[in-house]
Amino acid sequence: MAEIGRKYREKYGEWALVTGASAGIGLEFARALAREGMSIVLTARREDRLNALAAELKEKYHVDTRVVAVDLALADGADRLADAVADLPIAFLVNNAGFGYAGRFDKLAIDRLRAMVVVNCVVPVVLTSRILPGMVKRGRGAVIIVGSVAGHQPLPLHAVYSATKGFDLLFGEGLWGELRGTGIDALVIEPGSTKTEFQAVAGESVGPDHGEPAENVVRVALDALGKHPSVIPGWFNWVRANATRLVPRSTAAIIAKKVTEGSTPVELR
Repeated sequence: MAEIGRKYREKYGEWALVTGASAGIGLEFARALAREGMSIVLTARREDRLNALAAELKEKYHVDTRVVAVDLALADGADRLADAVADLPIAFLVNNAGFGYAGRFDKLAIDRLRAMVVVNCVVPVVLTSRILPGMVKRGRGAVIIVGSVAGHQPLPLHAVYSATKGFDLLFGEGLWGELRGTGIDALVIEPGSTKTEFQAVAGESVGPDHGEPAENVVRVALDALGKHPSVIPGWFNWVRANATRLVPRSTAAIIAKKVTEGSTPVELR
């Protein structure tokens, strides 16, 4: 990612909060914003990874960091995080934490499905609700929600995941409409397959090297911030996301199942 100065710190403020910062897209958001001189709150469950990233950002970019290890799937996880940063003027919120869960709905564990809805949907709502008023008061800020191309259509064998990402898309685009003229930019970034731990966590059989580099996703998001309500990186992902414009939704679901079956363990189909 090219060096582009300190425009985000100058435009939005000093502190950024990145959820799910221990790996993948969240880690790359933290690096990109630190490169801009922003101080970073890093949060995820794996404190050792967060501490290592904090040390890297301090050494390379000479920024302040704060590590908050928290399980956002817990009922009070989002509020615990918000309480831990209540003393900081969070100027840039990246709602990145989230995960998938592959398989036929009746074969999946309800506790994990519940946790996925909490992390993917409830947490962005609670965190944004707690942090956005400070941005509004200061008259500047940014909120990014990491959605997915899966949020554009029914996705058999990922039915709940695609529904959570549809929620994220409409929530984020609604915020964009509400916040116009306030000095606060909102954006939903909707990646397709990305080289992260997502596939392994979701229980898919596709390897971690499948997909687009996470740093490319972050670059597209930051380039689009302040210009668009949502953005899909890559023309092929755009075609996938807009398949329901070309064929009936039922047909899109049937086609999607044929695709997702290839990466879903046989015992969960």
